[in-house]
Amino acid sequence: MNKTITANRLGIIMQFQYVPYIWPFLASTAVTLNLAVYALRHKNVRGAFFFGLCMLLTALWSGSYALEIAGTDLSTMIFWSNVQSMAYSFNPVLWLMMVFLFIERDHRVTRRNILLLLILPLLTVVLAWTNDLHGLMRQNVHLDTNGPFPVVAKTYGPWFWVIAAYSYFLNILSEFLLGLSLRRKSALYREQSLALFIGLALVFMQNALHIFGLSPVSRYDLTPVATGVSGLIIAWGIFRYRLFDIVPVARENIIENMADGLIVLDAQNRIADLNRTAKTIFGSSSARAIGQEAAAFFKDRPDFAQICCGRGRPPGELVMENDGQAKVFEVSILSLPDKRGKHTGLSIILHDVTERKMAQARLLEQQRALAMSEERERLARDLHDNLGQVFGFINVHTQAIKHELAGAGIDIAVPKLERLVEAAQSAHREMREYIKNVKSAADVEKNFVPALKKDLGQFEKQTGVNIRLNIPDDSQVERLMPGVKVHLLNIVKEALNNVRKHAEAKKVSIEITAAGKEIRAAIEDDGGGFDVAQYAKEPAKGFGLNIMKERAGEIGGELRIDSAPGKGTRIFLRVPQKEGVN
Repeated sequence: MNKTITANRLGIIMQFQYVPYIWPFLASTAVTLNLAVYALRHKNVRGAFFFGLCMLLTALWSGSYALEIAGTDLSTMIFWSNVQSMAYSFNPVLWLMMVFLFIERDHRVTRRNILLLLILPLLTVVLAWTNDLHGLMRQNVHLDTNGPFPVVAKTYGPWFWVIAAYSYFLNILSEFLLGLSLRRKSALYREQSLALFIGLALVFMQNALHIFGLSPVSRYDLTPVATGVSGLIIAWGIFRYRLFDIVPVARENIIENMADGLIVLDAQNRIADLNRTAKTIFGSSSARAIGQEAAAFFKDRPDFAQICCGRGRPPGELVMENDGQAKVFEVSILSLPDKRGKHTGLSIILHDVTERKMAQARLLEQQRALAMSEERERLARDLHDNLGQVFGFINVHTQAIKHELAGAGIDIAVPKLERLVEAAQSAHREMREYIKNVKSAADVEKNFVPALKKDLGQFEKQTGVNIRLNIPDDSQVERLMPGVKVHLLNIVKEALNNVRKHAEAKKVSIEITAAGKEIRAAIEDDGGGFDVAQYAKEPAKGFGLNIMKERAGEIGGELRIDSAPGKGTRIFLRVPQKEGVN
């Protein structure tokens, strides 16, 4: 059945006949056109835009080839053959751009690179449409009527082999890059890569067979049909593995950079994948770990190896060495069934809770210290309310008895009563001093810096010594654990007490700073100084210095004294910065 169609715009008459062989090409056209529409609707997804353009050109290629073999005259066939030049010239470039995006080499997909890669394809299209002038694309063109319907017979021109070599180079490069990704990626992404790899290989092999005359169907170029089948394979990858939704960049940005360690085991308990955090925890690389039996690979960590093998219930927490430090991990295990519920593997998540455990320990220590402080305050109140009254009663009545005996002329008991009065008064004073110190300690815990400034102000008034205080960050000091601030203040007061008694200084400088994970205090005076070595030999002389060292040791600190006769004294204190938990 012949039908003549006139194309007024082109100024040529095209003649067609029905040929049953056009149906595979029309089917390929329909498939690839639908894939193009789907992909371009999702063009914001990585790689979808280039895939959509590729399928759109393939639809043009298949449809044009169907019209070519349906044509009945040479001019009609040559026209549709020229239309196809855009598809087979541009598609290798689009494939390569899509592969670059899939393997996360986005920096290669630039406008400059695309334009450079399109120079030869654009030139090919021009040469195809102007072939009658130079014969660079095809030569000896004529109709071959030996078959059931005519086809175009030709000899390929020199430029055709140039663009063929160029296209094959781009296709081989795309296959090479996909081959590399097959080796490096986990199971899910390996199958994505495989879908792309097979799809591109199918087009590449069919085209090569046709060009070199090795195709079993020698009269027709089945490359458009192969490209349609390739599109279906990639479409299967889209719907089965969400090829453009779960691309490797999602894994890189989410799984690879997640704070938790993730290890995936297959059904045979072999390591299928592990993220960057897991590699850091176990000090291993993907290449060394993937494919290994979990029990053998983690043999140096038997507790974790037992978990991987599913022997017994996994502990909620697991202590493991990491970078020379003991770290605590919460272990979670998730079974990975397939759609039929069949076990396909396990995902093991390691959540580092070391900091949380340390915070809990600090909180317990803070609560313990606060409880002790509250207990001391309660004891001070009880002493004041009960024992203080007893001492007062003893003191008053003893003095009354002493006066009564003296008035009666009985003096023999007076000396003993006086000693009893002195003892009672001394005990009363010590008790009141203790109560005062306890209440003062509570104030120091709440407001260390104001309490320190108050004590320094009193010292200046009493001694006339000029004191310079420098605390760059009050908040760092105020967050110290309970008990630490009291000891720190007492060390400063003891140092000032030594200045008062021995130094004859005119100026004192005090600096308290936060440095990394410790608090540093420096107390320096311009007094007479002393021989540190001599005091070390005579502990009795350095009683105050020893008290300061003992206080520093109680809070895990280190105290160092630097002094020499006539050169003043410098006291350096370093205290671990165990901050309280708010």
